[in-house]
Amino acid sequence: MDNYILMELSESQAKEICSWRYEGEYSIYNFSDWDTVVKNGWGLSIEGKRKSEFIAILLNNELVSYGRISVKADKTYIGIGLKPSLCGKGYGKNIMKLLIKECNRRFPDNTIALEVRSFNKRAINCYKEVGFEIKDRYMKTTFNNLEDEFYYMEYIGAR
Repeated sequence: MDNYILMELSESQAKEICSWRYEGEYSIYNFSDWDTVVKNGWGLSIEGKRKSEFIAILLNNELVSYGRISVKADKTYIGIGLKPSLCGKGYGKNIMKLLIKECNRRFPDNTIALEVRSFNKRAINCYKEVGFEIKDRYMKTTFNNLEDEFYYMEYIGAR
């Protein structure tokens, strides 16, 4: 595997993530500008939450991805964002494996889970390839008050 570095996500890296722009239907994943993110109090902008839940993922000293690891009851949820220019090029699998390893290190007794919009076939295929399985499908109101269909997936082990 490439030499990825996982580190605490800094404010400057969080600001960089806010500038990432996804195309087409994936634009739903675009963050607002930093000032709007701060004004709305989104987790990325809250120092304590950023330090405890967010992870910067670097490759060759370049921010290529970020992860979010949060706990609800006995489940550890993974979130991932990949630099737009790297999407669809195989980076997601390696990064997900790193995040799974980090979840197991931090919360060894928890089930690892994630939510993904059902249209995002590229991500769903990546998650299945690293050992996740779809367990549920439901409608959910998102942060911008739109309703969207999601899959709930759980990690069942490497394939």
